[in-house]
Amino acid sequence: MNTDAIVRLVLMLGIPAFMMWREYKKMSKEERNEVKTDFTSKRFIATYGLVALSLIFLLVEPIFETTWVKVISAVLISFGMIVSSFFTWLNASSKCKAVLGIISSIIALAIFLWAIT
Repeated sequence: MNTDAIVRLVLMLGIPAFMMWREYKKMSKEERNEVKTDFTSKRFIATYGLVALSLIFLLVEPIFETTWVKVISAVLISFGMIVSSFFTWLNASSKCKAVLGIISSIIALAIFLWAIT
């Protein structure tokens, strides 16, 4: 087991999770319900949820030292970016801005896939 990877996992997941939990406790009842509905929506899960899950897999991969975790991470982030680009195209007021966003997403995805290989 890689101790550095475990520390990195705890720091990169633990600190943001603690900060989000602390802010969630400060919210009113209506704000909490709004956050729950936003986080459980199909759009959020299919876009940001898959990208976040992919990054978690990338943090877990050095602990177990298996390459198939990287493959799962690449598939999840690719699917999340494609769905995000689709929603960006559908909800864009200007298709020109949507095309620029989609092109930048494709470039970011290509750089990500190059970096993990």
